[in-house]
Amino acid sequence: MALTLNQKNLSATETILEQLRNDINNFVYDEHFITEAEVSAHFQVSRTPAREALNTLCQEGILDKIPRKGYLIRKLSFSELQQLCQYRSILECWAVEYAIRFASDSELDKISELANQKIDPDDPDFYNQYHALNLTFHLSIARLTKNVYLISALENVFNRLRRDLLIDGRSNLENSLDMHIQLAAAMKKRDLEQAHRITADQIDFVEKRLYLH
Repeated sequence: MALTLNQKNLSATETILEQLRNDINNFVYDEHFITEAEVSAHFQVSRTPAREALNTLCQEGILDKIPRKGYLIRKLSFSELQQLCQYRSILECWAVEYAIRFASDSELDKISELANQKIDPDDPDFYNQYHALNLTFHLSIARLTKNVYLISALENVFNRLRRDLLIDGRSNLENSLDMHIQLAAAMKKRDLEQAHRITADQIDFVEKRLYLH
């Protein structure tokens, strides 16, 4: 796959990195080793940007490098899942509280509009659509805080959990989207107690489901 003109506006490494993340999260790669030669040939680039992209994914905890074999997708341990979900709960509960206290009515209306968006579980592009909608909803709440560190931290948590959330997403789609609606409604009423409970309960529910995968 040669890089397109738009992609060349980014560095080769950045373009490969973005595409590899999507491919890994969309299960293009699963159990087999990913090699520098394979990535280099696929993107029609030298091994240097391929190696840099793969090493970045190792630093992000997405891949493990196995000497003389290649790279394997790193599966989260139960402890890592638990810690990421706990961290997500802390970040999101605070973001929800800030939004209820300080966001304008029009800003909360936009959250409600996002909450009522639907996707088709039978769409061939379901995984990308689900991830985009879910991430957009939660980050839109976080952005109401205008705290760039919180926003970045929450985005990193979602990216780290992405494969696991997508595995769960198809079977849990209705519950997930219904939670968006419930949370948006509680925020519009500025009911902090209910919004906190919905946020914490949903993350706890997802965490328990992820343990089963």
